[in-house]
Amino acid sequence: MPNARLAQRASACFAALREAGIGLFFGGIVVTTTPMIVGLFFGRYVLKMNPLLLLGGLAGAMTVTAAMAAVQVRSNSPVAVLGFTPAVPFGHILLATWGTVIVGVIAG
Repeated sequence: MPNARLAQRASACFAALREAGIGLFFGGIVVTTTPMIVGLFFGRYVLKMNPLLLLGGLAGAMTVTAAMAAVQVRSNSPVAVLGFTPAVPFGHILLATWGTVIVGVIAG
């Protein structure tokens, strides 16, 4: 039965995409990647951060543990955890807080 659920969810996703337009899809890509690219360049060239700390911090800000693990595996160093650890609580708190605020604003 998992395939039936997957097909149902996929059809709902495509129906929403047809209704909202392809601009919603590309807008999501822009909104998701722009902060990471700006943060990467700002951290590297303005703040002159260590690349491993910077990548760990960006992974923490997005609250993606798998990204931090990938940085660790690729670099053969646990240094990324030092950037990840302080960023994760802020990411979780802001995600929960602003998620509630946005839902409240949209609901009216």
